[in-house]
Amino acid sequence: MQLFSILPIILIFAPLALFLSFAPYVTRETISFGVTVSEYNYYTPILRKLRSTFATVSLIGNGMIILVCLYLLPSANEKSTAMITGVCTVLFIVYWAALHILFHFKMKKIKGTLTTVDAPQRVKIDTTFRQNKLTYSNYWFLIHIAIIVAIGIISILNYKALPNVIPMKYDLQGHVISSAPKTYLSVLAINLVQLGIIALMMLVNWSIKTSKQQLTASNPAQFAAENIQFRRKWSLFTLVTGLLLTILFAFIQMNMFVPNLVLLKGIIFITPVLILLGAVGLSLTGRQGGGKIRNHQEDRERSKEQPVNDDEHWKLGFIYFNANDPSFTVEKRYGIGWTINFARPLSWVLLVFIIAIVVISRVLSQ
Repeated sequence: MQLFSILPIILIFAPLALFLSFAPYVTRETISFGVTVSEYNYYTPILRKLRSTFATVSLIGNGMIILVCLYLLPSANEKSTAMITGVCTVLFIVYWAALHILFHFKMKKIKGTLTTVDAPQRVKIDTTFRQNKLTYSNYWFLIHIAIIVAIGIISILNYKALPNVIPMKYDLQGHVISSAPKTYLSVLAINLVQLGIIALMMLVNWSIKTSKQQLTASNPAQFAAENIQFRRKWSLFTLVTGLLLTILFAFIQMNMFVPNLVLLKGIIFITPVLILLGAVGLSLTGRQGGGKIRNHQEDRERSKEQPVNDDEHWKLGFIYFNANDPSFTVEKRYGIGWTINFARPLSWVLLVFIIAIVVISRVLSQ
């Protein structure tokens, strides 16, 4: 009990704390805490120090949260374990948001003191970019769907073998935390949730492919090649994540027929850890949009030209709202990945869809 309550903190919260602390180091070289800067200014001492200070303060705060959790969890029962883990998660989110907003406004003040070049802002566009294979095909998700359908058919064929009350939800220790009377809907509830998740993964993969092209003004050809690789590796990660989640839910569903608590514990624990460690590890292999995190050519002349400044469309540095931009998804300004344009009606449809998946999964598992 103690081991399974502590390991998630060590293997999930710790890597997440490291990534959030060093997120400013993996942004584009033209973005600092959600604010547009030139490549030259990104490497000035004042912004280097700002990133270093953020990382230090973030590590200290997140480290304290982790230590408090590790101190409280060993003596906690099942109910208080869930409460402590939930509180730690909320503290993580609140602390990150407050720290980011604080440094975002610090950066906005600093920007007015930075050296700039009075030159027209230029946008580089590669007209052949869309002709490249930017992502893996959504047809690969047919494998995931085939597994879901197969498990659903097996469940229906063995419906009579199930007990009158079946387990619906498990915690990270493999304990049943929710049950439901046996009906065809309750037996196939996991399959319905799986299909919703796979639909969401397919949308993510499509978004990676269709998101707005953003090239650097200094070396657009090289960055275009790096951006293609960036999109493809995250597309592959989306496919693998979808497959891992499909396998996880398949084991949970098959556990109704052939109970194996030890195997189930391992699958429930290992799957989210693998996904998170994979995301963190992949994030640290390159900058947002492509390119190396550490550029060894520190002495090369960096452009003082100010990139296209669309800061007014980024609320608090990470929420994109631009009614004049037809793009549905754009690259994040903080961390790695993509975010949606909240000025587009489709983005709100997506949010409703995500909320619906969560609500339906909770209702079906009651």
